[in-house]
Amino acid sequence: AREIGMSRTPVREAIRRLQQEGILEQVPRFGTIVRRPQRRDLEELYQLREALEPYAVAQIAGRISADDLEMLGKLCQEIQTIATAVRKAPRPVVDAALMRRLLSADLGFHMVLLRASGNRRLMKIIADSRVLTRIFGTPRQEHDLAVIEETHRFHSQILKAVKHGDGEGARVLMAEHIRASMREALDHYDRAHSHPDTRTIPLGLPDDLLADLDRIERGTPPPITRPRGKRTA
Repeated sequence: AREIGMSRTPVREAIRRLQQEGILEQVPRFGTIVRRPQRRDLEELYQLREALEPYAVAQIAGRISADDLEMLGKLCQEIQTIATAVRKAPRPVVDAALMRRLLSADLGFHMVLLRASGNRRLMKIIADSRVLTRIFGTPRQEHDLAVIEETHRFHSQILKAVKHGDGEGARVLMAEHIRASMREALDHYDRAHSHPDTRTIPLGLPDDLLADLDRIERGTPPPITRPRGKRTA
């Protein structure tokens, strides 16, 4: 409240609403913290995606605008560029900076498709549940080249189906893509809880997303990242 220059009442109300939505939780004798999705939460979020996104891409197939198609193509190219960088690296895994670029391009691809549907109620469900940002903003394991190439393959095939008006093909591909992503996320969750030393990468999403999407859209290279000190709340 001091930073924003407002009273505590709207801040308390915002925290209360975020608690009701499952984003925050109160820890007795400690305070309010951001709640990490549990295994069941992840399953439900991916199930919600599978109910919504295949429907959306089937609806827009053959009717999507040229601007949206161009943006989707740039997002696919961004993932291909990352795959090339990983392929040339001494160790074929993604560091934190590349991971942010990868997930920004991945999330951006899905957001463009959902926005193109023009379905306001569908977008309200996405916004109210924060389904995409809750999934994409969780700490991730390092991705290897195979995972990146699979993501690029799915996105390219979905884009091709949407561009050529193949609604059923786009729907099936999107459902397969989301189920594959869910298996990967749940496998990582299980490994991380069975082996607490499993390496994860904390991400700056969604704050980094708009800047990354703007960079991709303008075709400019990624900024040079420098080490930053830890910030305290």
